[in-house]
Amino acid sequence: MQDYTMFTVSDFLMDDKFVGQHLKPTHESEVFWKESNLDLLNKDYLKAVEILNTLVLGMKNYETQNLSEEAKTFIFQKISETNKPKFDVFVSPNLKIWLGAAAVILMSVAIYLAQRKSIYQTNLTHITDQIIETKNTLNIDMLIHLPDGSAVKLAPKSKLSYPANFDSNKRVVILSGKATFDVAKDASRQFLVFANEVTTKVLGTRFVVNAYENSEQVEVTVEEGKVSVYKNKINAKNELTGVILLPNQQAIFDRQSDKYNKNIIKLPSIIDNKKLTKFVFDEDSFVEVLQMIEEAYGIEIEFDEVLLKNCQVTGSFENESLFQKLDILTKTIGGSYEIVEGKIIINARGC
Repeated sequence: MQDYTMFTVSDFLMDDKFVGQHLKPTHESEVFWKESNLDLLNKDYLKAVEILNTLVLGMKNYETQNLSEEAKTFIFQKISETNKPKFDVFVSPNLKIWLGAAAVILMSVAIYLAQRKSIYQTNLTHITDQIIETKNTLNIDMLIHLPDGSAVKLAPKSKLSYPANFDSNKRVVILSGKATFDVAKDASRQFLVFANEVTTKVLGTRFVVNAYENSEQVEVTVEEGKVSVYKNKINAKNELTGVILLPNQQAIFDRQSDKYNKNIIKLPSIIDNKKLTKFVFDEDSFVEVLQMIEEAYGIEIEFDEVLLKNCQVTGSFENESLFQKLDILTKTIGGSYEIVEGKIIINARGC
């Protein structure tokens, strides 16, 4: 039984069962593909269906041309001799013409797609040692231990490649899909994750990369430490452009526009368990309260200290999220806040 969950577009187009279903479906094939749920979950499956349907429609239009039966028979015979189909799905001379032509075009497209390197295959060239590839075909996360002691939690329908032994000056892994990395600290060797067009570079930290090959975006979220995220390609100024991320920050790279959106995650958490999880204030300085929150969450907060130096806060927080805390605090002074490039900006007139 084939594992269609890991199939690429070219894999589907070169699969007899897939092509047979869309050229001449049977009750059994309808049941099989319906139960697979690939039409709802797999973008490669949908793209392959689109290509096949386009070819079939084109051949139907081609068939309406004024060709003699002798010409159609001759063309089909030559196509059949060239293509040598494995199974017969043709039911009439007219149908044979466009299905045969579609098969030839389809095979050409399939061969082109198979030969064209995917971004994942291109990224593999960064590994010079023997490559170990792990695919997660399960419905739960898979834990992988790397040669340097780093741990990777690989999400379903994802794959990770890494060398049997890391280089002496760097540690390189290739990802397609989603994974959480807990990188062992090694100041002498940077850790590089190549995922689609984006590279994430760290020395030792914990972060999440979400980069499925058919996704329109690449997301990098930092849970601990600091990472740099940049596009693999060097720009016209011979520079690698990207962003620096701290805990509770996220970068979303749009693969179409080549632009980054740096932001704060939806539910920031306190980055150090040793820090206070309860915030109790009794006429405390508003400035000191903001500094305490900044330290606890590791997120930079910009404000005008001169304007806020006379403001005080009385109250307590327990289970409120970061943004709930900020909503309450800024309202007490008639102010507001906004998020700009992963920072919190406090807007207020003072007290």
